[in-house]
Amino acid sequence: MNDDDIDLVRASLERVRRRASHVVRYFYSHLFTHHPQLRKLFPAAMDDQYERLFAALVHVVDHLGHPGLCAHLAQLGRDHRKFGICDDDYGAVGESLVAAVRYHSTQSWDARTEAAWLRVYASTAEAMTGGAHNSLAASEPASWEATVVSHRLHGGHTAVIHAVPSARYPWRPGQYATIEHPDLPGVWRPYSLAGRPDSDGVLEFHIGRVPRGRLSNVLCDHTEPGHLLRLGAASGSALAPPPGTPAVTLIAAGSGWAPVKAVLDELLARKPAPRIRIDVVARGEADFYDGGSLVGLLRAHPCLSAYWWYEERGEGRIRAAERLHSNLSARREWTGETVYLCGPVMFVQETAELLHECGLPAESLIRDPLPPSVRQRGHVSHAEQFLDPRPVNWIDPDARTRPLDLPAPESQSEPQPEAQPQPAPPDSGSWFEPHRAAGRV
Repeated sequence: MNDDDIDLVRASLERVRRRASHVVRYFYSHLFTHHPQLRKLFPAAMDDQYERLFAALVHVVDHLGHPGLCAHLAQLGRDHRKFGICDDDYGAVGESLVAAVRYHSTQSWDARTEAAWLRVYASTAEAMTGGAHNSLAASEPASWEATVVSHRLHGGHTAVIHAVPSARYPWRPGQYATIEHPDLPGVWRPYSLAGRPDSDGVLEFHIGRVPRGRLSNVLCDHTEPGHLLRLGAASGSALAPPPGTPAVTLIAAGSGWAPVKAVLDELLARKPAPRIRIDVVARGEADFYDGGSLVGLLRAHPCLSAYWWYEERGEGRIRAAERLHSNLSARREWTGETVYLCGPVMFVQETAELLHECGLPAESLIRDPLPPSVRQRGHVSHAEQFLDPRPVNWIDPDARTRPLDLPAPESQSEPQPEAQPQPAPPDSGSWFEPHRAAGRV
C-alpha cells in the first residue's frame, strides 16, 4: 500500500458515499450468497449492522497512513475473535467488499482502482489478523462470560449492573467492553467500565436507555442477577491523565459518568493526588443516578470540588449544558490543566471545540477517539430512500444536522441525549447542592 493507493481508495469511496446503504446491502448479499456459512456470525436483524459497517469502513479509509491505524486495526482483529472469525473469512469479506464498491462505481472503476483496493484491504486484513494472532498467543479468551450479581434501574432510564467474569478480565480506567445478551445473540454494543479494576473482580456498567435501542432496553428491563452476559476484550485509549499531572477537570454527561468515575478512582489513588474538579451534567436533579457515590468521594477527599449541572423547571433541554459552557468559557487560565471529557457524541464535540477556543491545548484534552455511532432509521425501501433521502452525517461527520433532530446513539456507555450546548450568558449558572459540606458545588 502506497500514497497513490490511498488516494485512489479515498476517491473511490467518496464517490459511493451517497449510495452507502445500497453498497452495504450489496456487500452482505454478495457475502452470504458466496459464503453462506458466514451468515451465522451476524445478528438476525441486520438494519443497524448495515450502517455500522459503512461507518467503520469510512473511519478506516479516512485514517489510512495515520500512525495509530495499525494499533486500531490490531485491536479490531483481537475484538473480532468473539465472533468466531478465522483467517480465511477475511479473504471472503475482502472479495465481497471490492465487489460492492466496484458494482456501484461503474463510471469510474478501472484496473488501477481495483488493484489499490486489493492492496489496501490486504494491508488492513494483515493488521487485524496479526492482532488476533497476538491475542491467541497470549492465551486471551475470545470472549468472557460474566454473571450478573446486581441490577439497579434508576428512574426508568439508567441501569447500574455489577457482573463477575468467569476469568480474570484485564482492563484500565477509561476503557469499555462490548456486551452481548443471551436474548439478542450477535448484537454487541460497547459500554464503559466504572469502578476499579482490582475491586474483587466485579465489573460495573452504567447502561443508559436509548429510544428504540435493542440491547440497552434489554439490559435495563430484562436483566437480573444470575443472568450470563458475554464480554469482548476491553478497548479504548481514553485513559487517565499520566502520573504527575497537577490539575484535572473531569466532565461527564449522562452515563458518561461511568468512565469518569473509573478515572477518578485511579487519580485519587495517586500519592499525591492531583487537584480535581468534576462537572456532572444531567437532564434533571433526579437524573444523577449515581450521585451518592460522588457525594461520598467528596466527603472523603478534600482535593475534590464538584459542580452539578441539570435542567431546572421550565427550562429548555439544553440549558444545563449552556450554563456549564458559560462557566468553562469564564475560565481563561488552563496552564497545567488536563481535561477528561465523556458523554453524548455531540456534547463531547461541542465542548471540545469550546475548550480549544478558550485556550486549552489539544494535547491537554482526553476523549475517546472512537467514531460516532450511526443514526438508526430501520429498513426502508429503495423508493422511500429516493423520495426521502436520509441525512449522511453518519458517513461524513462534518455534515452537521440540527442537534435536537438527532436521537441518542447506542454507543459507548449509551448516554442520554440531554445536552446539546450553546453559548450562554456568564451569570446563568445554577447549582445542585444536596450536601454543601461534602464539597464545593
